[in-house]
Amino acid sequence: MGLDLARRDLDRIYSSLDRMYGIVARLLEDTVRGIGEWREVDGLEDKLYIVETLMGVVEEQATFFIAKYQPLGPELLEAKSLIRASYDLYRIARYCREINRVIAYTSSGGLKHTPSVAQVTTIVREMVEDAYRAYRHGDGEARRRVAEKDNQVDTAYTRMLARIGREETLTRGEVVDLLILRHLERIADHAVYLSGLTGPTATS
Repeated sequence: MGLDLARRDLDRIYSSLDRMYGIVARLLEDTVRGIGEWREVDGLEDKLYIVETLMGVVEEQATFFIAKYQPLGPELLEAKSLIRASYDLYRIARYCREINRVIAYTSSGGLKHTPSVAQVTTIVREMVEDAYRAYRHGDGEARRRVAEKDNQVDTAYTRMLARIGREETLTRGEVVDLLILRHLERIADHAVYLSGLTGPTATS
């Protein structure tokens, strides 16, 4: 394998993934703001379309890389991780869409989440940022923060589930909390997956 040529081709795939991450990060930031203001994100479907398109680009580039170089060892793990990373980013974007659907169907009725949910949104946004840093740059401290914050998100979601188990009925506001927390919990899980992937073996 021509290592310099292979590295160059991998760097091109990372560039596509970086662009994808940039759009997902903005979409998540808009969603966090939308939760705080309880309004839908403008242009969400357009952003989601671009994210989905870039996922296809990364998958195609990584598959071609494997077919072209038939790599073994670190380069194979990198190529496979690029495909997985693009999927995790795509799923994060899709959960942003689901959160915005909740807002769309409930905001006109005067419903809103509780302050505790707003705190979780901030934690999840930070998790995704740390997860991508951990993946792209091998940042062990960022990976540790992701795990720590994931425990906080799980605790918030578990408390809500426990409340459901105790109460015979839920208020409409509590139902909104549950829906939002469920989607945030799934975003957090994908951040954990992303942070654990094999990143670049050399500085890109």
